[in-house]
Amino acid sequence: MATLLIATLYFFLPTAIQPVNENAILPVLLMVFLLTYVLPLLSVGMLRLTNTISSLRLVDKRERLMPFLFITIYYAFATYIFAIRFELGQVFMVIFGSITLSVLLVTIITKFFKVSAHSVGTAGLIGFLLAFHIRYIDSRLILPLVAAFILHGIVSSARLYLHTHDPKEVHFGSLLGFIINFGAVYFLT
Repeated sequence: MATLLIATLYFFLPTAIQPVNENAILPVLLMVFLLTYVLPLLSVGMLRLTNTISSLRLVDKRERLMPFLFITIYYAFATYIFAIRFELGQVFMVIFGSITLSVLLVTIITKFFKVSAHSVGTAGLIGFLLAFHIRYIDSRLILPLVAAFILHGIVSSARLYLHTHDPKEVHFGSLLGFIINFGAVYFLT
């Protein structure tokens, strides 16, 4: 979702992610993809190979804690890299900081209640895009917003259809992802 968000902002609202320009976008997208997709995927794969978790589907609530903790650490590291180390600005700090907060909250909440991380991610994407659309006068984010709503519907329906979550877990995840990420962009950029 983070890679999709940064790519969408680059193509539909490039003023939001300045100083990233056409010369820097590919290395930035590669770093985002590695830090937010490849490393978490490898970590979960290693946890499975070492039998720390019984399945990649993370059905057991207790088995979700360690993978989510790793993902939280990777997003915190991405926040540091993009906002502090590479000084890509406030928007990157807000984006990655709010995603880190979302994953951290999912990790903490998972101790007590299983929540759909997929719903958190797709609703978070909607929250980001809607807040950017409202905050930036030059926004052309209507089509990406429609696509994000469709993606969220498909992903949430799939979670329910596959019986990996019940409606309460999907709805709670959706609310959590949307509120955190919309609020971060709307109030902090």
